[in-house]
Amino acid sequence: MSNMADISGGIAYVVTDLHGEALPYIRYRDHFLSLRQRGQADILIFLGDVIHGYGRPEEDSSLDMILDIMRLQSELGPQTIMMLLGNHEFPHIYGVTLSKGAMEFTSRFESILGDHRAAVIEFFKSLPFCARTPGGTLLTHAGPAGTVSTAQAARQILDFSHDALLAEADRLMNRQDVMELIQSFMQMTVEEYDRAARHHLAVPSSDDPRYLDLLRGLIASNLHEWQPVWDYLFNQCEAGLSMSFYRQVVERYLSAYGSVDWPLRVIVTGHMAVRNGFEAITDSQLRLASWSHSTPKEAGRYLLFDVTQPVDSARDLVPCLFPMP
Repeated sequence: MSNMADISGGIAYVVTDLHGEALPYIRYRDHFLSLRQRGQADILIFLGDVIHGYGRPEEDSSLDMILDIMRLQSELGPQTIMMLLGNHEFPHIYGVTLSKGAMEFTSRFESILGDHRAAVIEFFKSLPFCARTPGGTLLTHAGPAGTVSTAQAARQILDFSHDALLAEADRLMNRQDVMELIQSFMQMTVEEYDRAARHHLAVPSSDDPRYLDLLRGLIASNLHEWQPVWDYLFNQCEAGLSMSFYRQVVERYLSAYGSVDWPLRVIVTGHMAVRNGFEAITDSQLRLASWSHSTPKEAGRYLLFDVTQPVDSARDLVPCLFPMP
């Protein structure tokens, strides 16, 4: 279960979806470090989507934030600084594009990576998909969906390997002429692909080793291993479902990702907008918004809880929610 992190003890400090905003990042980080120094917190957990600001490019601190998390994890260890994979980090592993309306997230971040790119992508590849506690809480970015709430889907996701999928895409690319693949598989001329690669991946020329990453990402996204992970990270949870049906999905999800030794009863997620920083979606799901997805942003919350204490309901965690320091 390489994509599941087991947190066996301590006080967890949980934030999510900071999306390149330096102010809340610094305040949450410094507050955690202060609490840790006083013995009141042990592990800082980011539930993904640290990167991709929604504002102007000059206001986007995504790279500085990721580099700082990497630094802290190197200095303090992964048992103290943990980040889960979010849907905004995921596309950069594969060279696929992510946008929302007129906002092109991936091209902006790729353009500023520079010499940090290799280290940052390796860091993204190392991120667990979820974390669980002996008290029965599961932490993840997006949350439950019917397609990923079976035991088979859980095994696929927890055993998933980015390196294996990329290697298979490379193997398929090597079997054919890549220029023919661009024209037939991507329905692009070589000139169109060249423009797309320069724009989305910030590659200076066709000699750049990343030049074919757009093609590789498209091939990877058509392999059968891709879809469960995409559904896991990009699903919209209860949207479009009756609440009675969604409650069943949540219960199946918790059962699929738990075990005899680590039974799960409550899931904490981010990913979607909520008012005033949190919402108990069902008795078994708490949605957290620490900044970007909170309405208003200033009402963002963090979660501070003892991972060993039994949690039977999402409402049990509400007293453990605190406003941004």
